[in-house]
Amino acid sequence: MLKNLAQSAVFLMFLALLSAVALGRASAATDPRAAGDPARPNVVVIQTDDQDLSSLRATFRDPWDRVRRAMPRTLDLIGAKGVEFTGYYVSHPICAPSRAALLSGQYAHTSGFKRNSGPEGGWQGWQSLPIMGENLAVALDRAGYSTAHIGKFTNNYHGATMETVDTTVPPGWDHWYVPAYGNTLYYYGTWLNVDGVATGPFGSNGYDLNGVGTDPPECTAANLIDPVPGITCNHSTDLFSRAAVEQIESSGEEPFYLQVDYNTPHGDHRSPIGPQPLSRHYDSALNASVPRPAGYNEADTSDKPSFIRDIPLMERAEIESMDTRWRKEIESLRGVDDGVGAIVEALRRAGKLSNTFLFFLSDNGQFIGQHRLSSAKFLPYDPAARVPLLVRGPGIKPGSSTPELVANVDIAPTILGLTGAKLPGGFDGRSLRPFWKNLKKRTRRPILLESYIGPNDVPADASSGGASASASAPPRNFIGLRAGRYKYVEYTSGDRELYDMKADPAELVNRITDRAWRRIATRLAAELAARKSCSGSACRADTAKLPAPPVTKQRKRAGR
Repeated sequence: MLKNLAQSAVFLMFLALLSAVALGRASAATDPRAAGDPARPNVVVIQTDDQDLSSLRATFRDPWDRVRRAMPRTLDLIGAKGVEFTGYYVSHPICAPSRAALLSGQYAHTSGFKRNSGPEGGWQGWQSLPIMGENLAVALDRAGYSTAHIGKFTNNYHGATMETVDTTVPPGWDHWYVPAYGNTLYYYGTWLNVDGVATGPFGSNGYDLNGVGTDPPECTAANLIDPVPGITCNHSTDLFSRAAVEQIESSGEEPFYLQVDYNTPHGDHRSPIGPQPLSRHYDSALNASVPRPAGYNEADTSDKPSFIRDIPLMERAEIESMDTRWRKEIESLRGVDDGVGAIVEALRRAGKLSNTFLFFLSDNGQFIGQHRLSSAKFLPYDPAARVPLLVRGPGIKPGSSTPELVANVDIAPTILGLTGAKLPGGFDGRSLRPFWKNLKKRTRRPILLESYIGPNDVPADASSGGASASASAPPRNFIGLRAGRYKYVEYTSGDRELYDMKADPAELVNRITDRAWRRIATRLAAELAARKSCSGSACRADTAKLPAPPVTKQRKRAGR
């Protein structure tokens, strides 16, 4: 009897083992992290501030008349080793709402995080809205990831006054190295919240744009990974890069999420216009040819909304200021590129590079003369809303690209899928992973473009030299759709725009009053009405097939 029971027990154990193997195989077939992908990858997100798409591949001539790339490490170590999403948009092209969309995976109308300041945005909004307790960092921390945020967090993150440090560390972050003084856009003299402790200032904000009061020559790119003893480098770009390297060097066995947010190339509100570059890159792009993209100083704006029609052609002084700012931005981005190189090298030395996903992106773009706009963002045109997105990591084909329309609300769902973390509140975006796994995959999921800017979201000194706004680019509120080959926008002013982005990527010919395009306009208006308050899966749903454009003559309008 006992022998029979023992034999039966062995048989039952054998059946249980077979069942476990079968279940394991079934799980592996459905788990997106299986089939050769790392189970617990590290993730690094590198975000710039106000970087337009053209600057990623900008070139300049050095003092020896050699053509140099502004961001070679970024292009070679992330872009050439991974995938570029050439159709990447930010849904709300302004600082704080864009950053909130990245961490929440939700459009502004869903999260309620709509502005740079007040109860619906900035630090005040972050503390009062549900995003404070449920976001990507909280989800990853809950899933056992070590989380670190280095650099700019959100707007108006300071104490009771602009001159005091807020020492609050938001939920979800294990390590915190964030500018927390009102004037965080000064590249020297920065005060930081370091894990809840006010630390600083780093250097003096009394520096001069001609280099006085800036860093010593020992502050090189190599110093970021192999620092020279006794040398202090206080430019915020180097502070953030060095902190990121140290975070990687100190990481243990647990997987980590590291987000590095550079202030660069945002203007610093100091005269003359433009951000303060690192000392080693100061004046290095003096000979850079400033882009003159299609639509530069657009000659005929009669088909544009009224607020664009009212803007005069740019004159010489405005163009010269714009060119100066752009060259300073290129010089400052060279410092970010140094940081990208140091971060990748730190991952390599730590033996973690092969198991790490790296994302490089910007919170929004900026105008460089298109539609007569010499700076700023805010608007739904591509120079403001379409920005770089490069992704490197396990399973991604090096040097690949996809034109699939994607958005910042897709970043959090992508990282959640890669790591297995969960966000109970849900999200509006979707994972990017299927599109780097199958570069030919296409969908008809549209992207919402929206703006809910308030009067306090634009600094009063916007036209004094900062890159946050321009006297010639007033912010306007709108809701729009980027769907298939079309862009359709409705402004609160009553103005509307419709562009064929395939035939007219520079957005020169507004088709909204063209009778031949009435059917398309009506269809897109209906799609927008159905989606402008969407949430969750409703935001991710494809449109039905959109009508083809009518055969019409494309008017061409050159710049001045």
